[in-house]
Amino acid sequence: MALAYANALAAGFQFDDFNIIVDNPAVHSLAAWWAGMPGIRPLLKLSYTLNWLADPGPIGFHAVNVLLHLLNVALVWRLTAHLPVRASWQGGPERFRARILVSLLFALHPIQTESVTYISGRSMSLMAAFGLAALLCWLQAPASTRPLLWRGLALLLFAAAVASKEVAVVLPLALVLLYLQDAKERPSPLRLMLVVGLFLASLIGLLFWLGYGYLLTAPMQRGLAANLASEIHALFYLLGQLFQPHALNIDPDLPEYPGWALLPALEATAIMALLGYAWTARRRHPWLFFGLAWWLLLLLPTHSLIPRADLASERHFYLAALGLYWIAGVALASLPALRPAPRWTAMLAGLAILGMLFTALRNTDYRDEISLWRATAAHSPGKARVWNNLGYAHALAGQTQAARAAFRETLRLDPKHAHAARNLNALDAGYFSQMQELPHPTDRRPP
Repeated sequence: MALAYANALAAGFQFDDFNIIVDNPAVHSLAAWWAGMPGIRPLLKLSYTLNWLADPGPIGFHAVNVLLHLLNVALVWRLTAHLPVRASWQGGPERFRARILVSLLFALHPIQTESVTYISGRSMSLMAAFGLAALLCWLQAPASTRPLLWRGLALLLFAAAVASKEVAVVLPLALVLLYLQDAKERPSPLRLMLVVGLFLASLIGLLFWLGYGYLLTAPMQRGLAANLASEIHALFYLLGQLFQPHALNIDPDLPEYPGWALLPALEATAIMALLGYAWTARRRHPWLFFGLAWWLLLLLPTHSLIPRADLASERHFYLAALGLYWIAGVALASLPALRPAPRWTAMLAGLAILGMLFTALRNTDYRDEISLWRATAAHSPGKARVWNNLGYAHALAGQTQAARAAFRETLRLDPKHAHAARNLNALDAGYFSQMQELPHPTDRRPP
């Protein structure tokens, strides 16, 4: 993993990094951070503040992101010891093989780069670190002489996960998924539901205290049916990205459906049918149900009812895809053709090499803003805001002709694009030579 992410340390600040960190005085001192409390994602902002105080350059931020990912790989390895497998795996090497493969996919799949190489993607990796540690503490409690201490620590860690990224509120429900597997010792269903209910109530209360109550009164960006249809389609897009490591895209061009249409309806039907089959077969294939349910559970906050400015972000698969990796790990570890140790080792080596190559290649897109938006434009050529962001990056670098061409392409795609028109006027007036007097505009709200 160190080889795969070595070139991430040389990447610069990108896009949301300027609004959230570089141009945000609220994370430039501990006093300023404290003055903003309570506020959204306080632990994430605290991590940015500590990074800024240590060194305001990007290398320190990238180093912390890579270390967080390394920690999460270790936590995933520990968690996989508790995940359900085939009933026939009794003392054989299959579970160990599945755990190795899942940890490898989590560590080196290039879709993880948006949470690791993109500094603002830290919200997901930091949340994952607290959330995975919380699950492990809870699972450790029955074997401990002081179970209440471990469960109390789990609750604190769940709260820390929510204070890093709000989607962590669903993580306690993963305990229910683990309960549904065939285990030797289970807590009573009523007790488990009571504990999980208290967890969720506490975490939701924490969200409101941190300032998320506005979600109940803020105007909806799109209707519920339109949002659900659009997000289900976005979910399938992200699923396809797992199999297209060469086509990763920080700003995909996805349709916003005005309501239910044939394609999202078929996609929703496919998900429900697959989950229904996994539920009916959960006694025979508990690993299949767990993997699908984990995937959908972790994506529930971002791909269901709450309208977001961006329909799909690859970083939302950072922890959610663990369920799909587990399905792949158990399935491949069961294949007779891969049972000979040399074949299994060769497959692991091949996946590791491919993962390192594609990850290192994707990291090069993040080396500067021009590289990132040029790569994005190659995959989203019809999206106006991508061209506007590319033009702005060229303008910052003093590349006037390239900037003008990108702004004009933006206006060709969207003649009413106010950001591009303003940026083109600023370019023609020579204002980009005095950028210290201008804000760092963005065409997308922070996720």
